[in-house]
Amino acid sequence: MRETSSRMIFVAVSAWLSVCLLLIGWMPELDHTFRTIWLISGLVGLVSSVGLSELIKTDIRSQEKLLSEYRHAAMTDGLTGLANRQAFDTALRNALPEFTPQRNPLSLILIDIDNFKSFNDRWGHQAGDAALKVVSNAAMTFFSDRGCVARYGGEEFAIAVPSMSLVESLKLAEEFRRKVSESECIFLAERLKVTISIGVAEATAAEDPDSLVRRADEALYAAKRNGRNCTRISDTRQINEGFSELLLANLTPAKSCSPTK
Repeated sequence: MRETSSRMIFVAVSAWLSVCLLLIGWMPELDHTFRTIWLISGLVGLVSSVGLSELIKTDIRSQEKLLSEYRHAAMTDGLTGLANRQAFDTALRNALPEFTPQRNPLSLILIDIDNFKSFNDRWGHQAGDAALKVVSNAAMTFFSDRGCVARYGGEEFAIAVPSMSLVESLKLAEEFRRKVSESECIFLAERLKVTISIGVAEATAAEDPDSLVRRADEALYAAKRNGRNCTRISDTRQINEGFSELLLANLTPAKSCSPTK
């Protein structure tokens, strides 16, 4: 960057000198021969300065493009194309203070692929990658206009859902879980079944990101303990008690899906 600034200063000085030469060349007091020399020198210098400035601008654009691609790569998961954990944590940390439970809620959905280790052990890591892509592609499509989707690590995904209460986010998460359970992962002509467990938490007033993630993670592990392939919330006290019982009754854990055809 310092080298670029020095080059631009050099171009500016050269252009200024070239303009001075052109002005001197127009002075009638000079001999005609000298006027011609000054004018040609000034014109050549000015054209050269303009050309050099365009080259520098091209170099700057190339540098900016490279830096942009580097930043994008640093904030993007290479396998799925989703935002990575670093990008998600930064976005959540910056966004959380703007949300309030009553006026403008924000919910966090954590997703984990069921029996992923067994899936890898039986079918191989390439099959595991295929399963990750199935879930990530489904998440990108399903949550495209609803929230920020990221691969949070390993077989885990995170979605920040703005302007949605815990009840609304729970319904949304359950709809997505069913969508994934009805899909198939095609690997080496095999049709493999993929299921997910989900934990949902709504941000409370003045809650920090670590606390919100921890509560969503606890809900996710509750889903794992309750047989997998189901959705759980962090705290039923955040929603109407009667509705909570009715809703959870409809979210009875399904039988865990093993990594088989």
